Order: sequence, then structure tokens, then C-alpha cells
Amino acid sequence: MGNQEERFLKLKERLSEILNLRAVFALLQWDEEVNMPPGGAESRGQQLKLIAEMIHKLETDPLLGDDLVYFIERQEYLAPDDRAMVREAMYDYQRSIKIPEQWVGKFAQARSKAYHSWVEARSKSDFSLFQTDLEAIINLCREKAELLGYANSPYDALIEDFERGVDTKLLDKLFYELEIEQSKIYQTILQRGIEKSVFEGKSWDTEKQWEITLRLLNAIGFDFNSGRQDRSVHPFTTNFDIYDVRITTRLNPDYLFSGIFSSLHEGGHALYEQGFRKEDRGTCLAQAPSLGIHESQSRFWENIIGRSYPFCKFLLPILKEYFSSELEGITPEIIYKEINRVFPNCIRVEADECSYNLHIILRYRIEKDLIEGKLSVSDIPECWNDLFKSLFGYLPPNDAYGCLQDIHWAHGSFGYFPSYTLGNLFSAQITEKMKSTLDISELIAQGDFIPIRDWLKEHVYKVGRRQCSRDIVKDICGSDISHQPYIAYLKHKYGEIYKVSW
Repeated sequence: MGNQEERFLKLKERLSEILNLRAVFALLQWDEEVNMPPGGAESRGQQLKLIAEMIHKLETDPLLGDDLVYFIERQEYLAPDDRAMVREAMYDYQRSIKIPEQWVGKFAQARSKAYHSWVEARSKSDFSLFQTDLEAIINLCREKAELLGYANSPYDALIEDFERGVDTKLLDKLFYELEIEQSKIYQTILQRGIEKSVFEGKSWDTEKQWEITLRLLNAIGFDFNSGRQDRSVHPFTTNFDIYDVRITTRLNPDYLFSGIFSSLHEGGHALYEQGFRKEDRGTCLAQAPSLGIHESQSRFWENIIGRSYPFCKFLLPILKEYFSSELEGITPEIIYKEINRVFPNCIRVEADECSYNLHIILRYRIEKDLIEGKLSVSDIPECWNDLFKSLFGYLPPNDAYGCLQDIHWAHGSFGYFPSYTLGNLFSAQITEKMKSTLDISELIAQGDFIPIRDWLKEHVYKVGRRQCSRDIVKDICGSDISHQPYIAYLKHKYGEIYKVSW
């Protein structure tokens, strides 16, 4: 073996160590939100701080930088996949060396502390219990933006962590146009009158719900030999390896479909994580290039598949196995109207497709103003309510249904929320292309989801980080980010349901 080959193997070992430590960090976070008793919060914060600092030391090691520069200068001698790996590793390295180790430790500890104060604040609907820890998180995010650097808004530096190649200039224009279109659709449907849920007032055994979610995950192709589902306050997906992908869900005894769509959403994320190329295992290529493309997969399975009429035909017999008396007289048509019912809803994760992106636009505006210093943390509840009233026409009953409902700020994930809307847009664009080669409706009705998963595996999953999300979508669809396919999807679907001509 030549010196260059030995050096490249050494580089891969260094990068693998970083990924393994990140998996340890993620495992501690997963345990914190799934199993850990509340009394372990302080020590868990110290553990996360230590691991975060260890990761940062490896990520910023000058020897790693030397190796990356060496192979960047000789990339013409590398195989295409190795070239892509080195390029992405260099991108990560150049961002990491801008962040001091001290900041990394502080941020890890602040996140852990903020998570626990958020849980308490949400349960008591008392924003003041979260305010101090959130202020610390935001100050650290502002520091990070300054360290990373930006051309226009400090929020751009944070967006890049989640959606490389997207900035506030693009989002401001996209969200402005989307708000106009979605508000028209949403308000037009609401003006036709709000139909009462036929499922209201019923109770649904959560253990039976749990069994249903497991069956649905299995049906769409989730590999339980390489993953598992648990319960948490806020549903999420995490992975430690392509053979260890974990999701959580949240079950509601008062509403049958909450846990179903939570599991389908997180299952979509998990299929992506399990679908990376086995040859990329242990490298940065076995990662999504952005959370927008990741969210396109969760929103695809939750909404385009899960909220379709053919899926309702597939789902109803399964539901009746567990809730036969409760569902007596219920038809696929009734379920289809129920799960696509448009009505005022304060909770983002339970919002209908017509209003969901409006929830994201609200959060985007608040986040941007917080990071740009235009909004104080103490003013968040009032600002939230004002924006919510302007977008939806009414006020949340309390902060638990308002500014405290999401976990993202406790995680310090400023810049994440736009990815949900980008995911919606990407999912509609990708679906248009998929329909040119697959009869999706027929496959769904038959409960045969594997061809759909395999199509996504071929066109999305296996690409990994070789391309940015916008380039993946361009290659599949022949066009850049656009809100038009999503608007067309909404108008077609909800126009039929609500008998509206647009």
C-alpha cells in the first residue's frame, strides 16, 4: 500500500471517529427525551457538554485539515465517491474551525437545560419558566452567526446548518407568494363552514393505537431489525447508523389519527435514513444534504400518501380490527374527509395542509427578528399572538397552544422551521415526477408501498450528500424550488373534497 493510500485510510478513520462520537451524542439526547428520569437533567447536561467538546476537537484537529487540503489538491486522483466525501468533509471542517470549543460546550449544556425548562413551561403554559433559558440559547445562536459570518442577515448563517443554498432573500420572496396563495385557499374553505368531526367525543385506547402505528410502519417498509419506535413529548427521528434508526410518536386518547400521522411522518424520515447506500455507511455521504429534502420525505408519507383517499381504503380495515364498535358505519369517504378536514387549529403538527405553511411562516418571521435583534425574548408571546391573529383570525387560548408548543427553540434549532415548508414544496414536485412512472393510487389502495419506497430510494435516498437538495430536485424534476406544484396539489385535492372551483 502506498503512502497516499495509507493517508486516505487514516483520513477515513478520523472522519469515522467523528461520526461515531456524534452517534453517542445523539444517543444521549434520545435517552434524555425517551427514558431519562427528570432528576438526571443536570448530569446529562454535563455529559452532553463533554461529548460535544470531544467532537469539536476532532472536527477542528489541524491534522484533519492538513489531510483534507492534501486530498482536495489531488482530488483528480480520487474515485468520484471519495472526491465527494472529501469535498463535504472540507465544507464541515471549514465551518467547524470558526466555532470555539468553549462555545460548543456552552451550547450543549444550554440546550439540555432549555429542554427541561421548556417541558415544564409547556406543561404549565407559563412562558416565564422558559424565558431565561431561551434568552441564553438565542444569545449563543447570535454568537454563532457572527462567528460563521454572513452577507446579509445573521439568520442566513443559521439557515445554512439546515438548508444549504437557501437564504432569507429567497425565503422572503417564496414565503410572501406562498402566504398569499395559501391564505386564499384556507379562507375560501373556512367560509364554506366548519364541519364537526364525526369522531369527536370518542375515546381511543392508546395501546391499540400503538399496535396500529407499528403495522403501518411495517407496511411502508420500515425495517424494525434496524430501527425502533418509542414515545416522547415531541415526536422526532434520530439515527446512530443506517442499521439503527429510531423514531418516536405521540398518542392522543381523544383523537385516533394523531399518532397515526405522527408515526407516518417520522417513518418517512426513517425510511430515508435506512435507505442510504450501504457502501456509504460510516461516511458523511450517508446523510441528507438538508432538512428540507429530509422533510420532503416525512411530509410525502404523512400527507401525499397517508392523507390520500386510496390510503383511507387501505387503512379502514386495519382500524376496524382494533376499534370495530367505535367505527361502526364509518366508510373510507368519511375517514378521508375527517383527516383532510380544514378547521381552525393552533397546533402546527396537527394543522391541515391548507394552513400548515402559514404556521411555518409565523415562526420564520419571529425567528428572523429574534436573531436580527428586532424582537426581545420577553415579547415573544405578544408577538406570536399578534402574528397568529393576522394569519388565522383568532388567538391561541394560552402559550402551550401558542409559542410554547414546539421543541425546536429549546434545541437551539433556529433556522430549522423553513425546512418544513421547503419539504412540502419538494414533496409535491417529486410526486409529480413519480406519477409519470408509477400508478401511485393503485399501489396505495393495494397496500403495496414498497415500489414507492424503492423509487424514492433510487432517486433521493442513495444520493446522500453528493448533491445539495435543490440540485436533487432539479435532477428529478427539471426545475428549481417552486410553490406552484404544491398549490396545484392543494387546489385539486381540496377542491374535490369541498366542491370548490378555484
